[in-house]
Amino acid sequence: MNEYRLPLSALGLFVAIAALPAPALSDEGHDHAPGAEQEMLEQMRRTHAGHQHDHDFEAMEAVSAEDMQRVMTLMMDIGLALPPMDSERGRETFLAKGCVACHSVNGIGGAVGPSLDAAEMPAPMNAFEFAARMLRGAAAMAQMQDDLLGAAVELNGQELADLIAFAHDEAEQRELTTDQIPDRYRDLILQ
Repeated sequence: MNEYRLPLSALGLFVAIAALPAPALSDEGHDHAPGAEQEMLEQMRRTHAGHQHDHDFEAMEAVSAEDMQRVMTLMMDIGLALPPMDSERGRETFLAKGCVACHSVNGIGGAVGPSLDAAEMPAPMNAFEFAARMLRGAAAMAQMQDDLLGAAVELNGQELADLIAFAHDEAEQRELTTDQIPDRYRDLILQ
């Protein structure tokens, strides 16, 4: 069994960041949902619960909720942490942004782009590989979106994270039905 724990240097960095004065890490102007940091830590625990290695989450238990929020906000802002991924919001984004016009999930949606069936996605999920595949097809995808939808679809980081979660969640994908497809995209699918 390979055992992995948060390196002492990383734990030191975590504690050092938590010890910084509050004004240095102000959350003003950020669009992170309140409590997202705790949700992210809980998601990390769930994700790593079934792995063959161990993380020292107990070392973080002594950190106050306020300091945890400041650290996690900083980590997200500088790219060391992903935003919390929510597959239900991902399903809503898949429909609202028109992804469904070109991509199918379990046979629901368009056939222009590749299927996003969770059963066909690599496990464990690699959000960066998924984003890299999207980037490789970005030029063609943007052109098709412009042709079909009148403009390229714009996604922020949270929406992308949620879409990636949806693409890997079989249970949430079963919640998708054809009657949820917005009318403006339904006609495009039938063409």
